[in-house]
Amino acid sequence: MPQTLEHNPGKIKKNIVLVGVAGVGKTTLGKIVSEKLGMPFVDVDIGFEEVEGTDIDILLDRYGEDGFNHRILSYFTNQIRREDHTIFAAPARITHFKGFWDIVSQNGVSIHLRGKPMEVYMRQDMWVKGRKVSKEEKLKKRWKREFYDYYEWRLRHCQKADFMVQVVGNKQIDAEHLCKKITQIISMDNSRKEGVPNL
Repeated sequence: MPQTLEHNPGKIKKNIVLVGVAGVGKTTLGKIVSEKLGMPFVDVDIGFEEVEGTDIDILLDRYGEDGFNHRILSYFTNQIRREDHTIFAAPARITHFKGFWDIVSQNGVSIHLRGKPMEVYMRQDMWVKGRKVSKEEKLKKRWKREFYDYYEWRLRHCQKADFMVQVVGNKQIDAEHLCKKITQIISMDNSRKEGVPNL
């Protein structure tokens, strides 16, 4: 029987926002953990696609990079303000915006899922001119160098998160670690609300 954290508006008003580079496992682990803890889960990318009625690639063409980023940040802002006790998988592409971190701090707690760069890189799908890059091609220096530049830049922003969970690449172990961290966060928050000192 899964452990359940019951929704109680009087005690629990903390959303959990998972951040990390693309491919680290925010959606996969978020879904597993939400079921184990009995918390709703929102994948911001998927929710935004559903509202817009099409996929991200088309939306990027339609709005351009800047327009798309501002629209998805606005969507995330509206969603998190309405929710409570919900786990969000945040798109990596909006973690460099100050507005993202402001809205997260006002409405939740952030957890940085940090994986080993090479493992994350090999899990990611890469596309060049409409063609998926093969695993063999991804091992070429050019692609790896570009990824590591992106990874280090994105990492700097994700390190602003309140907490960090190291992802080892094993779904069961990673989900257990994330469950434990979220349970600790909610317990700490309840203790503060009830005036119980954390020992």
